[in-house]
Amino acid sequence: MVGDRNEDDNEKHSKIRRNSKVFLARAVVFMAGLTVFMLALGHIHTKEPPQLAIDINNMMESHAQKKQQLLQQHQKSFEEMDLELAAAVDVLDKQVRAKKKTGVIMETDEKGKELTGGLQDATRNLLKHRYGAGTRHSKFRVVVDVTYPHSIIKDPDSESTKGKFVIEMAPYDLIPCSVFYFLEIARTYKAGKFHRNANHVLQAAAQSEATKGSISMPFQEYSPDHPHAQYTTGYAGRPSGPGWYVSIQDNTGNHGPGSQQKKNPYEADSNFGRIVEGVENGVIAKIHSVPQMGWLDADNCVQITKLTIHANSISQPDLFSTWKMPSS
Repeated sequence: MVGDRNEDDNEKHSKIRRNSKVFLARAVVFMAGLTVFMLALGHIHTKEPPQLAIDINNMMESHAQKKQQLLQQHQKSFEEMDLELAAAVDVLDKQVRAKKKTGVIMETDEKGKELTGGLQDATRNLLKHRYGAGTRHSKFRVVVDVTYPHSIIKDPDSESTKGKFVIEMAPYDLIPCSVFYFLEIARTYKAGKFHRNANHVLQAAAQSEATKGSISMPFQEYSPDHPHAQYTTGYAGRPSGPGWYVSIQDNTGNHGPGSQQKKNPYEADSNFGRIVEGVENGVIAKIHSVPQMGWLDADNCVQITKLTIHANSISQPDLFSTWKMPSS
């Protein structure tokens, strides 16, 4: 019995010791917390912010500065990216021209196909960035404003002196170089005129910053999915451009693959669009009514006073408005 009591007493003493240690540990933690709290009150009382507040404030200021730097970089990024993409196109453009000058058939030569395919891919990237093709817009149009010569004006004081028609660009993923070339002509347009009136085409000259020095297309880009049907628009000459024409009849035979030469059965005039407005209201017929055929005298030329790019919206594909170059 005495031994049992001793064991109970020992157990009680052990429990007391354990509780005391716990109490002391909690007391130490409490005092430490109280000390931190009082120090903080002292900082507040003396109007000196605690270090944590200083660190947070510095971090917020640093974040704001970095955000501003990123915004400034973003403002410059459009122009920088545009220059980079244009440079890539220019390098491939030169390579394609050099390869074509060797006389190979670009449509069947493996290296020729590789180079033209690479140029098309690079041009698609530039179209996407500069013009918003596939991101902001799915279709592009160019409004062509013309002034008629006196030889077909009935009333010089009326609006009959002017007219306009609209070209819708071919799908840019199909023939990107051809589409890009004309959009660049329109974007940097200076002057132009219809100076040839033939039975099958109305041919125009074009002067622009993009084609300075009469720069032509780098190769004869063509797709059978966009043939030279009636009222389509193509580039004149071999190599094609910057002169262009309106087909007033189906010109698949005259300007399609294998036409105008015998060496290359695949080569065709580059085609870039079709007229969607201006046929029904008689503008094209009026241009064709100039009382002279062939190359026109200056008095019979139809002046192209303005080219204006329009684009639709991805969300509203049937709604077109004036396209504007994105700002940096």
